[in-house]
Amino acid sequence: MDTRGKVALVTGISRGMGRQMALRLARHGINIVGAARTMERSESTWPGTLREAEAELRAVGVEVLAVKCDLLVRQDVEDLCKKALERFGRVDYVVNNARYIGPELFDPFLQFEIDSWQKHMAADLLAPVIISKLCLPGMIERRSGMIVNVTASVAHHDVPGMPGGGGGLCAAYPTMKAALDRFTVALAKEARPHGVAVIGLDPGATLNERFEIEIKQTGTHGLDMSIFHPLSVPAAACEYLCCACPDPMGYSGQVVVAKDLCRVLNLE
Repeated sequence: MDTRGKVALVTGISRGMGRQMALRLARHGINIVGAARTMERSESTWPGTLREAEAELRAVGVEVLAVKCDLLVRQDVEDLCKKALERFGRVDYVVNNARYIGPELFDPFLQFEIDSWQKHMAADLLAPVIISKLCLPGMIERRSGMIVNVTASVAHHDVPGMPGGGGGLCAAYPTMKAALDRFTVALAKEARPHGVAVIGLDPGATLNERFEIEIKQTGTHGLDMSIFHPLSVPAAACEYLCCACPDPMGYSGQVVVAKDLCRVLNLE
């Protein structure tokens, strides 16, 4: 599959899965439009910034457009897509990776504020919907493209080893991921006649930089840490779907479990 010169829009590239996915795509010659809230080190206590990711991607040898974007702000999301299309004239891949993480992630329903529900809805569901709506027309025109929506297994069932409510998390997160899965199925049906694949990617329990710090500070919240795997697992799965899969349409409308895909195809 010749991917050189194509363009991928990836959200949440300052750290974690988004950064590793973007790097994997860049190594195939795909130019990157990367979005994140943290532009400089002074803006966050967490490791990783948009500037650092931009430099790392440029070192691979591709063009990079780094866009500071808050997925909670609709105008930011729309501007992200407009800037991508103005700069490159096309978006061939969308990886809707970023999500909202608030301090109440493990709170039970009655302690969880309605404002926090709205934040989860904006970042976890509406942002992928807006990005898909603005990038899909060009894909349809070229009769090729892919939208990857990063979801979670807690959308449909609790994860073993995780305590409490919605799979151990607040009720909002699994609710939004379930809605995102349904959106993926619906959009895949509309996009299929135009040669555009829409795929859900379940990264599984992935250990990222932020979570490593959080468990050192606050403990594991009763989580079974044996269920976690490294960032390379979802990154390799995303790389395969976008760059090596001989028939992406075979996965369109489905949720692909990264760990299973990597095991079957001996990825990573």
